[in-house]
Amino acid sequence: MKKRWHLLSRTISFASFVFLAAFSQSGCSPEKSVVAERPSVAPAMDMSRAESLALDSSQVQPMYSELMAVDLPTVVQVVTAENIDIRLARYQVEASQGQYESAVGGAFPALVPTALFQRIDGRNLNSNGNFFNVGFNTFQPSIAIQWVINPGQVIYEIIAAKKRLHATEHRERAVQMETLRKAVLQFYALVFTQAHVSAAHQSVAEAEELLRINRLRSRAGAGVPADELRAEARLAERQQDLALALNALYKASIALTVTLQLEDSTVTLVPKIRSLPPIALVRSDLPIDQMLAYAIEFRPDLHSVRALIEAAEADRGSAWWSGFGPEFELGYQYGGVTGNANNIDAGEGIPSNLLVNPLAASGAFSANPVANGVIRERILRTSRRFADDRDITFTFGQRTQFDANVGARWSLSAFGDLKTADAAEKQAMLEAERKLIEVKAQVVEAAQESKIHHELISLAKQQTAAAEEALRLTEANLEAGAMTTLDVLQAQDSVAQARLRYAEAVVRYNQAEVNLLAALGLLNDQTVMIAVENAERTASVELADVYASADIRTNTPVAAQN
Repeated sequence: MKKRWHLLSRTISFASFVFLAAFSQSGCSPEKSVVAERPSVAPAMDMSRAESLALDSSQVQPMYSELMAVDLPTVVQVVTAENIDIRLARYQVEASQGQYESAVGGAFPALVPTALFQRIDGRNLNSNGNFFNVGFNTFQPSIAIQWVINPGQVIYEIIAAKKRLHATEHRERAVQMETLRKAVLQFYALVFTQAHVSAAHQSVAEAEELLRINRLRSRAGAGVPADELRAEARLAERQQDLALALNALYKASIALTVTLQLEDSTVTLVPKIRSLPPIALVRSDLPIDQMLAYAIEFRPDLHSVRALIEAAEADRGSAWWSGFGPEFELGYQYGGVTGNANNIDAGEGIPSNLLVNPLAASGAFSANPVANGVIRERILRTSRRFADDRDITFTFGQRTQFDANVGARWSLSAFGDLKTADAAEKQAMLEAERKLIEVKAQVVEAAQESKIHHELISLAKQQTAAAEEALRLTEANLEAGAMTTLDVLQAQDSVAQARLRYAEAVVRYNQAEVNLLAALGLLNDQTVMIAVENAERTASVELADVYASADIRTNTPVAAQN
């Protein structure tokens, strides 16, 4: 018994040593891959000096059922918790974790319990090469420890599985960042359509006021019918623009509903904000080289492709060891056997010299020699058969077995496997190179977009102020009879275009900042929430209303709270 336990303990110790060697070589640990601490690229600027875009959703009608006001913090919270793409990425991480645990488990011996029952009747072959009739059954319960391992292959398989686990973890973070980026962009797109609706409402109100003035002038005999008809045509045109703007808002609402995974797409989403200030997420003095360095360091999709390259390298090592490396096999079995056997004694029966007829003086069974020989042969066979016909039942007995083997299997297919693994590694390297080029291009493009739209905000603000003042003067001159209706229509067109340009500049700037932060790999829900809170806390309400002068003239509340 002590010898058996000594063999068992040596088998387990050797298995543990090889596993620990594989574990240390692979650099494996149950924790997730470590991500470097992200730097802060938020600008240190006074957002109170930034002028906000005024919004009005009071005139929006729901598509079918109801309106639902949403703000950016709500969008961020919902999309990071309920999005299907993020949940799918999490399950991919769990699948990779299972594959890694399976690879680690392959380094350990296997426990094999068995219970064998066997029944044999008929002719069998003994160790002397003679056939004989048998009838026996056996029952053999046992438990075995089996360990078949190619050490190099197991080590590289563990490394590859761990690297793929890292790749899926980074891919999960990339999916989270991309989903968040998409949701924020769609929210800003909804804001832009809301600004378009507000501008269209304002244009309709101005066109109605112009039509009212021309009708009064016509009734007083101071105007001409053509001016009234032009005013009516302009009002119809502005009403069409309003309908198209509302349709664009409905489309933006549906797109955001899909990203947020809301069950009811008939609900119309509208921005739950009075005004939208420009929100800077990345400081403007950050050099482009530093941005590219941040992207290379913190983009999770780049980390993912790097991990896949390392996994492909480990696959190539596994293929080599699988084709040319040695394979060790150890086995220890402990059990017992019991059973029952028939006809196991090789008895001879009555000896031929004692086979005589006691009733005859000569001992013969027949006077005919042939008949006497046949009778004697039948008696001898019957005697032998009854002499062998004896059953024995064996009691339960212990049984142990230890096996050790080392070998290899060399095949020409190993060269094909190595070629496949080498090609897969090169493909992974090319994918990483292409991803790096795409990331650099995304950083440069987002930085340029942010810079351009930041400049456009101030230019669009100047254009809006000038166009509104020109409209005010034109309307005053129209009342004084110094200008025609056509001049007012042109001035109204200029104001509408200026307002939309300003709205687009603010929205595109915020979208560009989100794209830039995502391109750097630094976008997450905390950065967005902090930026929004700072903007809402410091933005000036007096400076936010860019349509204040128009509101005084038309008595239209463009800053009504939802």
